[in-house]
Amino acid sequence: MATSARRRQGDGFTLLEVLVALAVVAIALLAAMRASGGLQDNAQRYRQAVLAQQCAENFLVEQRITRDFLPVGQSESICTEAQAGFTLNVDVQPTPNPNFRRVDVQVRDASGWTAWNVVTIIGNL
Repeated sequence: MATSARRRQGDGFTLLEVLVALAVVAIALLAAMRASGGLQDNAQRYRQAVLAQQCAENFLVEQRITRDFLPVGQSESICTEAQAGFTLNVDVQPTPNPNFRRVDVQVRDASGWTAWNVVTIIGNL
């Protein structure tokens, strides 16, 4: 009879064991949530970078199509892609050949983060 009474006491988990198990599960879930949040942030930044690239490419293609030979200097313009606003900072510099200009396009989002940079050469044809 004494062995059956001991057996009942030994069955199941103690409160301390359950609390330790819950703490381990909670830490694992917090780590998973943090990783998921990081992936969401990366996806948002990737989206911003793609839209910023589209703004920069649209600007450069427009310059090539209209055949405007950009004047040397700096300028700023606004671009909107997929309801996201960007600021284009354009820096045009001369090259040793006067028929070509170096064009640096820097695209910033509303928070000021540089989402995209493009450097190219545009010719006067």
